[in-house]
Amino acid sequence: MTTTITLSTEDYQALLTDKQALVLEQQRLAQQLRLVTVERDLLKERVDAFLHRLYAAKSEARSNPAQRDLFLNEAEALAPNGAPIAEESTPEAVEVACHSRKKRSRKPLDPLLPREIVRHELPEAERVCAHDGHTLVEIGADISEQLDIVPQQVRG
Repeated sequence: MTTTITLSTEDYQALLTDKQALVLEQQRLAQQLRLVTVERDLLKERVDAFLHRLYAAKSEARSNPAQRDLFLNEAEALAPNGAPIAEESTPEAVEVACHSRKKRSRKPLDPLLPREIVRHELPEAERVCAHDGHTLVEIGADISEQLDIVPQQVRG
């Protein structure tokens, strides 16, 4: 099934000029896209270089190649005939005025607050040594105070 469309010469010329205008616009946009892509790539490279400079390992030896062998050459120049230079004597210990610090701890809880004693003990069956059968002896205790805050209660 074919359809026949009849156009006047003026309409045909208008369509051709519109097509040429669209082709030119497409070329202009493609060129602009290439330009923006190149600018983006250059900016990405600059950001990567800045990040590398900011977060990379820092050392004077790495940053300036002219200073890499500065101290090595100076030491070789000062050494007569390859003999090691005697180092200055430094004291092995430095005396410092002594001082004492207070042990860091929190303030003790008010002695008037009610206390609850909780003991965690082994049952009688587990108080026997598995190797020789002797009864186990308590060797220490951990004591701690903990403040528990109970919300306000309403009773009737």
